[in-house]
Amino acid sequence: MARRAQSKQKAPLRRVSGDCAGCLVVVTAAEQAQLDLLLTAARRRLPSSAFEFPRRITTRRNGPSDAEITITRALFREIEQDGGFIVTWQADGHRFGLPDSVRKLLIAGGSVVVAAPAGVVSELDDICPDVRLLRLAGQLDAARAPLTPKACLRRIVGPRLAERLEAREMPARTDAVPHAGDMPSAVRALSEALIRIERERGVPGPGLPAPKARMRGRTACFRRMTAPPAAL
Repeated sequence: MARRAQSKQKAPLRRVSGDCAGCLVVVTAAEQAQLDLLLTAARRRLPSSAFEFPRRITTRRNGPSDAEITITRALFREIEQDGGFIVTWQADGHRFGLPDSVRKLLIAGGSVVVAAPAGVVSELDDICPDVRLLRLAGQLDAARAPLTPKACLRRIVGPRLAERLEAREMPARTDAVPHAGDMPSAVRALSEALIRIERERGVPGPGLPAPKARMRGRTACFRRMTAPPAAL
């Protein structure tokens, strides 16, 4: 019984910050529902880019198939216990996770773009030292700004103290990506931001597959599903 209980413990995440030569770009926005569509459109605008857009893993069954791989809750827990995710989160009663294949792409020097909540960025600092957060902000978001908790905090404690408090929560290398509020302008703004990151890095990532290891059972099948295209 002790051995069975021990096998159910969550495996520690693989920390490889020192060996990571890649760049991880996390895209977030006030309206998370449109992010997958934006990333798909941006990927099509950048056909010659070295950026990889891997799919995340989820227990949600009605998500976009080009952005998510749907699995059962039992399999999600099994993969999580096996250390098969670099980060996980929960939203609207569903589980989400970025697969370990993202880590392999980063080790190989690749540039990876994912859509995820801003709150998970701090958990990714140990995975890759070069983590960027692109926060999309449209005109409607600007109109709502005075009503947000941060805006209320500024009015209560003053702008200087509010900036100090926000700096503790804000991940490093955070860039606001403003747009006009419609889908074409958001796609254009996101594409231009990704191009700037690629130019800043100078050397595009190769996106090479990592050496294959022997695996068993459903976890092995999951790893094959989430492998980068070059490895398939």
